[in-house]
Amino acid sequence: MFFRKIRSGVMLVVAFVSCPCHLPITLPITLALLAGTPLAVWITQHSGWLYGVMTGIFLLSLVIGFIWLESKTDKAGEICEPNL
Repeated sequence: MFFRKIRSGVMLVVAFVSCPCHLPITLPITLALLAGTPLAVWITQHSGWLYGVMTGIFLLSLVIGFIWLESKTDKAGEICEPNL
């Protein structure tokens, strides 16, 4: 149960970091840190693809994070009382 909460938290952090609305800020910072490397040149030439991939990662990790957050095994053992 504790592992599932950590796992969902990690996925939600990945969703926050890969959010497309943060990418106009984080992409230039990343390029500045990678300046002079072949990876920076590749990212510069393929930034459109990078936006698409990061959007896909964002959506996938957000959905998986919320699914894992609402795990059904957390409610195991609870007593169900009828509504009157």
